[in-house]
Amino acid sequence: MDKLGKRIKQRREAVGLTLSGLSKASGSSLSLLSQIEHGKTYPSLHTLKNIAVALNSSVGTLIGEQENLSHNPFMGFNERKLVKQTEWGASLFMLTHYSPSQSIEPYMVRLENRGTCQGLVEGSRRAQEFCHVLAGSIEIDLRGRPFILKQGDSLIFDSYELNSIVNIHDGISDFLWIFSQEKR
Repeated sequence: MDKLGKRIKQRREAVGLTLSGLSKASGSSLSLLSQIEHGKTYPSLHTLKNIAVALNSSVGTLIGEQENLSHNPFMGFNERKLVKQTEWGASLFMLTHYSPSQSIEPYMVRLENRGTCQGLVEGSRRAQEFCHVLAGSIEIDLRGRPFILKQGDSLIFDSYELNSIVNIHDGISDFLWIFSQEKR
């Protein structure tokens, strides 16, 4: 957490933004940004993505993926990087090595029994998302319209449509979650 805050602060200063300027550009409160920069809290992926966009950066850069940049397109299963765990039973894993030319952000989400993606990612960005269920089953609510996805099922949607994702399987559910770049 401490390294993430330092990277955000360094990037903010490098692009000449004050904490107040970053607050306005990212839609995050000054208090939250200060806590993040001081390593006292970890942002949701939604907040982190908004910060990355405001800093003309990427989530991968801010979480330090480039520090181990190997220009290797292959990532082994054991190389996955845990990005975030929530109190609602969700774990988010990055599935690629960082690349500055990357136009998508692929993740794997693991939801515990009855777990939700609350606090992990929220759908207010202007991008597209793709989910593919690897194991278990989940319910994705898009603006009040529920979709039940079982192993092998997929769904593509605009980020702003997402209301919630819930594990409805009696056990762990894993799914791919792929984000496109922001729509301009």
